[in-house]
Amino acid sequence: MSFLKVALNNLRRNPVRSMLTGLSLAVSAATLTVVLSLDKGYSSAVTDDLVHKTGVHLYITKEGCPIEAASVIAQGGLSPLYVDENIVERLQAIPELDAVMPFKLFAVTTDDGSRTDIFMGVTDAIRDMKPDWRFESGGWFTSDDSVILGAEMARIEYLSVGDRMYTEHFDRELVVSGILGRNYSQDDGTFFLPLATAQAMVGREGKLSAVALKLKDISNMDAVQNRLRAMMPGDYFVIGSKELSDGILQFFGATRAIMFVMVVVAFIISVFGIINTMLMAVLERRREIAYLKCVGAGKYDLIRLISLETAAIAVAGSLFGALVGMMMSPVSGNLLRKFLIAYVPSGAISRPDMGIALTAFAVCTLIGVACSLYPAFRAAKIVPMEVLRNE
Repeated sequence: MSFLKVALNNLRRNPVRSMLTGLSLAVSAATLTVVLSLDKGYSSAVTDDLVHKTGVHLYITKEGCPIEAASVIAQGGLSPLYVDENIVERLQAIPELDAVMPFKLFAVTTDDGSRTDIFMGVTDAIRDMKPDWRFESGGWFTSDDSVILGAEMARIEYLSVGDRMYTEHFDRELVVSGILGRNYSQDDGTFFLPLATAQAMVGREGKLSAVALKLKDISNMDAVQNRLRAMMPGDYFVIGSKELSDGILQFFGATRAIMFVMVVVAFIISVFGIINTMLMAVLERRREIAYLKCVGAGKYDLIRLISLETAAIAVAGSLFGALVGMMMSPVSGNLLRKFLIAYVPSGAISRPDMGIALTAFAVCTLIGVACSLYPAFRAAKIVPMEVLRNE
């Protein structure tokens, strides 16, 4: 009989114990797959939202810390700091800039905390900033009381072009002038207003959240950034869109740490479970192992046999866990979107792929095989005469 066949026959002796041991590794593999999928997906979604889809290369802001700037620019926090509207003309005179978009961004949360609406005051410069910005119906602002709806907000509010929308928080009625086509970015969930209207609604006339800049040549970013820093007042900051996304990801740091702690706990449980199972199997079969040594089985033969038994459990459990993790990742992404993160990107938060599944499978399999070493060496040290004499 081959070593593998003997190992599988040994596992069939106590199928419940073997299955439970495999399930402990399956939990570890599933947890690792989900966590890696969420980590990759959230980072990619934030970068897509704030770097790739916005068309913005630089921001002028009063917030020097990227995390604070991220809170204001990405989530609409109404900071006590503001950028003076007068600097827009100076920025428009810089030849390296393709578009200059001043904006006012703020958020309003309902009294019950179930929903937060993001309002953005813009000028027609947003068309140059985002050339793929297209209207599904309607068009640009027709009056100071006009509002343009992102695709998702139009769906949620059941509004069409020409409908009136009352905002209780500001006690103001707005008329829908346009509805944007869905582009799977934060624009889908935003109410766009004329800049002056947005400023008046929060009592910040002449004050901006930030100024977004688009460069003609992205390769000149460092030179333009240094030039802007030199010409701006000392309390103004020039922040790149990549710095902004990095600031958002720092918000995610605590959640990421919690998730990886869960992975470590799952691995610890699996390690002790495998060692305990295989050690019990060795102790229960001391007499058999003694007979094997009597008929010529060497130390390395026994190590190989125990390792094969553990490897069979590890491969089956890790494969099952990785597949379950792939299926559970989208569900976990939805939970993360609702409860655990400060900034919710528009893209998928969880992005499982075959590479992540293979990584989880390989890591858990290797850990499982490594856990067999101690029980295997215990089996190899069994002295046949002592076992047979005692029994």
